[in-house]
Amino acid sequence: MSRWQKTIVIPALALVVAAPPVLALDQEQIRREPSTNEVLADGLIARPLALIGTVIGAAAFIVTLPFTVPSKSTDRAAETLVAKPARYTFKRPIGQLDSCETLPETCR
Repeated sequence: MSRWQKTIVIPALALVVAAPPVLALDQEQIRREPSTNEVLADGLIARPLALIGTVIGAAAFIVTLPFTVPSKSTDRAAETLVAKPARYTFKRPIGQLDSCETLPETCR
C-alpha cells in the first residue's frame, strides 16, 4: 500500500469504526437541555455554516432550474437545496445540533 493510500485509508477506517457509537442517540440525551458549549458551537459555528449552505443551495437551485423545470422535479430540488438547509438554520432550537428530520417534534 502506497503512502498516499495509507494516508486516506487508515483515517477513513478509524472514522468508520468510531462513528456508530458517537452517532447513537438515546432518549435521555435528546430531551435534555443543551450545554453552554453546545449553544456556543451552534451559534458561532453551525448556524453560520448552515446559512452559507442555504445560500449556496439557493444558488445551486437557480443554476439547476433549466434542468429541473423540464423534468418536473423543481419541488424536489427546492426542498433538498433550499428548504432543508433553511430549516436547519432557522427552525431548530439553539444548541440542538440534530436536524429537524431527526427530531421533528423539537422544530415546531
